Amino acid sequence: MDAVEQARREEFLRREKASAAAYDEMVAVVGRVAQASALVEAQLRQLMQTLLDSKCAKLVAAGDLIDTCTALLKVNREIGEEQRVEGLALLGGLKDVVNVRNNLVHGLIAVSGAGLHDLEVVRPVVETVAIVSKRRKPEAFVTVTMADAEGAIEELHRRADGLLRWAATYLPGPLHRDQVTF
Repeated sequence: MDAVEQARREEFLRREKASAAAYDEMVAVVGRVAQASALVEAQLRQLMQTLLDSKCAKLVAAGDLIDTCTALLKVNREIGEEQRVEGLALLGGLKDVVNVRNNLVHGLIAVSGAGLHDLEVVRPVVETVAIVSKRRKPEAFVTVTMADAEGAIEELHRRADGLLRWAATYLPGPLHRDQVTF
């Protein structure tokens, strides 16, 4: 093997290694998004139970948590207008963040810029490409970058912390109410 061929092979192996590392990094980020999303869901479920303020709330806390919590927050007469606005702000736009999570978790991780044809690319570009299919609408391809994923993680953690603090501050009694369990 001559020196040029050896150099091409080494470059190819270096790029393959960089591509694999970038892929592994995105897999780890997808896992972190899933965990942050699970935290938000747990806080939403707790918020819903607290807003219902019933022994049976845990049984009812199923379905679309964001819409249900929003509806309950809007009609709860025991919450002041200032607290209602604060709570609704925590819930507002949350579906958009959850959609980023869904696209990451259900999408395919793609790596580009790792081949020899992309010699000007310093680092591989890793994205998740999701096929989004809504009922009776044509499917669409959605790309989620590493930066989008990191932003979703931060936003999910911020919302989860905010929901817990809000419920503990404004609804401490219902938050600690005994629940029916099986």
